[in-house]
Amino acid sequence: MVFSPHAANLIRPEDYALHSEQNLEAITLHFTRLVLGVQLVLAGVQLPKRYLQIEWRSLGLLLGPGMAAMWMCSSLLIWAMVPNFKFLHALIVGACVTPTDPVLSNSIVKGKFADKHVPRPLQRIIIAESGANDGLGYPFLFFGIYLLQYTGQGAAEYSGGAGKAMALWFYETWAYTILLSVVYGAIIGWIARKLLHWAEEKRYVDRESFLVFAIALAVSYTSIIIMEMGFTDILSCSSWARVASSGQTISLLASLPETYSHKSKFDRTRPQHKY
Repeated sequence: MVFSPHAANLIRPEDYALHSEQNLEAITLHFTRLVLGVQLVLAGVQLPKRYLQIEWRSLGLLLGPGMAAMWMCSSLLIWAMVPNFKFLHALIVGACVTPTDPVLSNSIVKGKFADKHVPRPLQRIIIAESGANDGLGYPFLFFGIYLLQYTGQGAAEYSGGAGKAMALWFYETWAYTILLSVVYGAIIGWIARKLLHWAEEKRYVDRESFLVFAIALAVSYTSIIIMEMGFTDILSCSSWARVASSGQTISLLASLPETYSHKSKFDRTRPQHKY
């Protein structure tokens, strides 16, 4: 806030975007994707080997009934509190606030306070849940979007009704976006792990490069997912647990400047005069 155009005016996002609202929104969107992609991959790297196989019951409960309950509670609250707000719209907004932000979850699972007061198993389940639910919140979002498109306001332009909406929901959302993204992430993670082990055995990689391997993998993985394959970047990272860790301790400090700069960018670009 101190460096924003509303105060010291040292950092001017509007100038960098050539005073174009469209450019500014595009920059913010892609910067957000980059930060989220890095954080989700790092979430998987922090977990022990075979964590999904060991804690699948706990994760299944949190990501299944738990997320569905949070989605419905959030949607009902929004529908009840906002006047003249349709329930389908409330379902869409509720799906946006249901997933736990992996960036914000770091504040309760990392640091001296967390090491002292938060048990290690609880830290790991929070990391795993926050890393997976961003992707698994996608079906909740598109459930409302497809219904709104084919039965609500967009019914005049899109024919097929609720049946077409559910068909697209199962095919495009579950089969293509989720399952194919998980398979792709599993393959990339397995190949990356094998290559890293091989490079370490041959002494082709030094310690500094080894520590930032996860960040480099996250950036390249997110770029390929968005630009080449057309998957959604949040869903592509839902396979975070399959981006296999190397068994070494990965330094998370390298991701802090990116995270803090992202938060600062939002402070500098938000319409301060409306608050």
